Amino acid sequence: MTIILLALVALLAFANGANDNCKGVATLVGFGAATPRRAMIYATATTLVGAIISLWFSGGLIKTFSTGLFAAGTSLGAGFFVAVLIGAIAWVFIATLTGMPVSTTHAITGALVGAGLVALGDARLQWSFLGTKFAIPLAISPLLSMVLVYMVALPVGMTLHWAANRCVCVVVGEPALVAATVNGGAIATQYASPKVVVDDTSNCTGAPLAVTTSATANAVHWFSGGVVGFARGWNDAPKIAALGLVAMTGTHGVAISFAVVAVAMALGGLLAGMRVLETLAKKVTPLPLAQSVTASMTTATLVGLASWSGLPVSTTHVATGAIIGAGLQNDPKSVRWGKVGEIVLSWIITLPVAALIAAGAAVMFRKF
Repeated sequence: MTIILLALVALLAFANGANDNCKGVATLVGFGAATPRRAMIYATATTLVGAIISLWFSGGLIKTFSTGLFAAGTSLGAGFFVAVLIGAIAWVFIATLTGMPVSTTHAITGALVGAGLVALGDARLQWSFLGTKFAIPLAISPLLSMVLVYMVALPVGMTLHWAANRCVCVVVGEPALVAATVNGGAIATQYASPKVVVDDTSNCTGAPLAVTTSATANAVHWFSGGVVGFARGWNDAPKIAALGLVAMTGTHGVAISFAVVAVAMALGGLLAGMRVLETLAKKVTPLPLAQSVTASMTTATLVGLASWSGLPVSTTHVATGAIIGAGLQNDPKSVRWGKVGEIVLSWIITLPVAALIAAGAAVMFRKF
């Protein structure tokens, strides 16, 4: 049973990486700042680091996704978690194959509820905990990110427009002859002190050190995409690892579970992450620079804060909401509402589908 659990944990982490690793870099690809392959490698690296770091900062999320939904003292066997993993894996793989960006957090939650109802009954489930720790963050996060991007993108765009073609550079003055020594006849040369100059980009050509507005915006864009990947790995790894810890006792068992999750997440993104990336980057809305940077920064901030606070938000919901908000701010007509409708529908059915699959599996594994 331990081997089965660990294998299923790895499979769910692989599916999670395939569906989620791209969420932080979709705006980079959508704007054209990175190729899909380069973006996925970067996203995978940052996600891997976040997943590894989460081993030391994940107590709250581990408790939430192992026993937090159930009344104190509830005994949960290995068969229960096998059922939960089967429910979550099945739905995330189906969504990934169709290119739909769904929430692994949402799928795990649905699977926990479905398997819990079969194995324990209604009385053992803490419905208020489900509402405050799961439902509310999952419902609010996409709306919050959409509104924030819509509000912030305009001033960001105005700032970028005002600073367009501007450059901050270091200029060193030309050498000048200032004196000649009496004895040796040598000529002393003095250089003017370097100066920091804010000027047009064309006038900074040849400066030994120059920072342009476009380069700065690009750096912020890449950095925020990396933060999303890091925070996503930090937020998602404990949720998946928690499902296998019932069979992985001791300090080494916890470390092994997290290592399996981290590696499988990375492989999932590299080997099977392109379909969802294509959906978010190309099929929702065009992304001009200001809106793209704002969406990336907003996603990074919200997911980072949630990870730090131990809240199980969905990177999928936050990132997708941010992209839609960016499209609304840029041009509401440019948003492909048919595709948005498909994505929202996939979110709505995630919990019940995962719950039904997990419930069916729980019936099979009830004696375990």
